[in-house]
Amino acid sequence: MVDELLGEDVSLWVGTTKQTHYPELNNDQTVYDVIVVGGGITGIVTAYKLLLNGLTVALIEKRRIVDWTTGGSTAKLTSQHYLIYDYLIKRHGKDAAQAFADANQNGIDEIEQLSEELAIDCDFSRRSAYVFTNEDQKFEAIKAEVVAALELGLPASFETTIELPFPVKAAIKFSDQAQFHPRKFLLALTEQFVANGGVIYENTEATNIRTGEPHVIVTNQGELRGNSIVQASGEPFWDNDMLKGRMWPKMSYALAVKLKEGSAYPQHMYITTDDPLRTIRTAPYDDGEVLIFGGESHEYDEDSYNPDDHYKKLIEDVYKRFDVEKVLYRWLAGDNMPYDRMPYIGPHPDHPSIYIVTGYRAWGLAWAMSAADVIAGYISDAPVEWAKHFSLERLKVPALEEDRDKGV
Repeated sequence: MVDELLGEDVSLWVGTTKQTHYPELNNDQTVYDVIVVGGGITGIVTAYKLLLNGLTVALIEKRRIVDWTTGGSTAKLTSQHYLIYDYLIKRHGKDAAQAFADANQNGIDEIEQLSEELAIDCDFSRRSAYVFTNEDQKFEAIKAEVVAALELGLPASFETTIELPFPVKAAIKFSDQAQFHPRKFLLALTEQFVANGGVIYENTEATNIRTGEPHVIVTNQGELRGNSIVQASGEPFWDNDMLKGRMWPKMSYALAVKLKEGSAYPQHMYITTDDPLRTIRTAPYDDGEVLIFGGESHEYDEDSYNPDDHYKKLIEDVYKRFDVEKVLYRWLAGDNMPYDRMPYIGPHPDHPSIYIVTGYRAWGLAWAMSAADVIAGYISDAPVEWAKHFSLERLKVPALEEDRDKGV
């Protein structure tokens, strides 16, 4: 293993955009229609859509917006979430699997449409997405996934030849997916949000909710009042015990790498079913490109957590697989992984004006767009019909032991 950590310890997305400087909460006596907690893609898009619906909205973030999971993603926009649809059809039924597929396909389109409508230059680019293997025993799983995806109308095909510079025996391809720069997109969207009357408080950590009419959010900077509250903070900060035993925490790592002059950069997006997991895409950088090379995913354990070991394994592996000139950036992100592989989106079972969005299984960027539509629908008393599949009502049914396999 390599001995040295290479690259600046920040994500490509954070390292290539300006830092935000929204104020801390300070004695705001407004009673908002909605308070959104969490400054990632879910929170920002939800707040923006609610504001467009004519509501007064405040968004609070405990650090800086778009600086943790969204700012630490590999920024793929795809309905291809590893191998998922064969499982979803068998475990949850075709209707739920169809809703999952449609939500993500629609999410990709929404980001494209919104960036065009608001003239946001966020490096949005349509690409194909591949899940690949170099192991014969994975063939049947990939073929089954192709069949399931096609049944749901997804743009899937079985492939045996792709562009990567190392052996690959089979892959599932999803055409017409996309990639983008999440901070360029979301920082521009927050500017629109604020310009139209939305309020953002950074460095304001929510610690409790006193339920009532209105609800009161207790923060480290004081209190804030709202008739509805959206917990879009990744892991809910309030009444999180109800999700105990329903999700597990995963850490993932990534590098942004400059290849030597004359090297061919992959033009599509990739993730492998093999061990160790690896994820690959490119991104515009200066006047050229960089390779994003990630993986090393594992369950988070506070006692044994050591990110440096995972970075070093990625660095060693990318030098083996590609002709690397320099590692520019390295970063990590944490995600909540529901055991049943379905996100939780909707009202709290006991407090219907408090909403929760969590559990994207590390594929939250396209999901977030549709999740925002779901929450806006609930708050406007016009719920989205397909959202029932992802409701927190399923917490009332005991979790199945067979779901606890921590599948990615």
